[in-house]
Amino acid sequence: MNPKSLLKNLRKDQQEYYTFLVRECFSGFRNAEHNLKVYNYFSCYAWLFHSSEFFWKSLTILSNRYFDPKHEASEEDMAKISTDLLSNDERLKAYNILSTFPKIKRDLVRYGYYEYGTNITISPEAAFNIDQKNTELDLIKVSWLINKLREIHYYQIFDPPIKIGILSGYVQARNEKPCSYYPHSNYRKSVQWMLDLKEVRNNDGSNLFQASLTSISNLSNGTFSIVINPFGEAYPELGSAEGVGLKTILSYMQDGGILVNSGGQPFVYNWNVNTGSHNLVINFIPISSRVEGDYDDEVMPVLSRNESLPIPPEALVLKRYFDAETEWDHPEKEIVGPIEVEIEFDEILGSDKLKTRAKVYRPIRQLSSNIRPLVHCNKSLWGVKVYPVVAIRFGRGFLVSTGMNLDEKREYELLLDIVKRLSLVGYEVLTRSD
Repeated sequence: MNPKSLLKNLRKDQQEYYTFLVRECFSGFRNAEHNLKVYNYFSCYAWLFHSSEFFWKSLTILSNRYFDPKHEASEEDMAKISTDLLSNDERLKAYNILSTFPKIKRDLVRYGYYEYGTNITISPEAAFNIDQKNTELDLIKVSWLINKLREIHYYQIFDPPIKIGILSGYVQARNEKPCSYYPHSNYRKSVQWMLDLKEVRNNDGSNLFQASLTSISNLSNGTFSIVINPFGEAYPELGSAEGVGLKTILSYMQDGGILVNSGGQPFVYNWNVNTGSHNLVINFIPISSRVEGDYDDEVMPVLSRNESLPIPPEALVLKRYFDAETEWDHPEKEIVGPIEVEIEFDEILGSDKLKTRAKVYRPIRQLSSNIRPLVHCNKSLWGVKVYPVVAIRFGRGFLVSTGMNLDEKREYELLLDIVKRLSLVGYEVLTRSD
């Protein structure tokens, strides 16, 4: 069944509390995944308890009901969750999962055992025989809760008018030097994006979006269903390397947000808001040779930097975090810079499967289980099928990579249309991307 939108039936304070609970549920699961990867199984369990508790509490509030101040969910608590959100079978499955995390186990995993007035103390490691396999199995159980909540949550936040944010160029403070660098996305600046999105209409003629500018720091409050990065291949950052700007953007997506990158390959450059300059973001030093130099009468090796050496995909943010690669220039095939080709919308954007022409630049070269195509080129100059626009699963959210050049009106309006279609129908398919 498809969940119903109940959020707008709540008071404003209830809506804000529901949003907080969902954000805590998703971020707790993100922390559990991280701790599993670094073999910290007890911390992983602690976050699984946290996440599973916020699952049932968020749905209780969304059902316009209240819960008692406790950690465990009873059958009576599960009965409070509306059947417009979970079917009877789903409520039973959720309760069975939640029952595997009783309060006594929660406390022992977090604190171990301490008996006041005696010398009896037991660490969590001594109390439980927890290993990687058992932790992975329990994380998979809780992942069902998380994916179900994400599906329900998307039906709430994509009920128009949809809150959509446009990165303003600031990371946090107004004394920063805001990003003014728009590689391959020069047709519209941030403010113009906001004004254009405010004019997009729903099928009934009402406003589809509630658009506003936002700093990166505001992404963590869970306000926006979609965020537009209008800066193309760049993004605002504190400093010249990967820093809090990128980490906040990644966390926003991991916790269910959808980031639409406006043109080219995402996160190739950052804009240092402290200095007002842009930098290439790579985890790679192109060293071509070693030379000998004198230093205090000792021979010291000196590394020579060669800026013309090609950058391996593994050095770029898109590959390292999203496991995705784009096509690059192929001078031997006369493919240099943006190339005009025929593109076709995939069915996720509507049954009409629009065909048109566009200047494609840095399309995704290959799909995977985490990459869903939104736009493709069937017969391209690259000799293979490529994907100019895709939604890349990242945690509970998505990165929409736009491999087109948005320096002109046609491609800009195409992306506006894609955002509109994704908001009206496409999100339903994304909710089922497990």
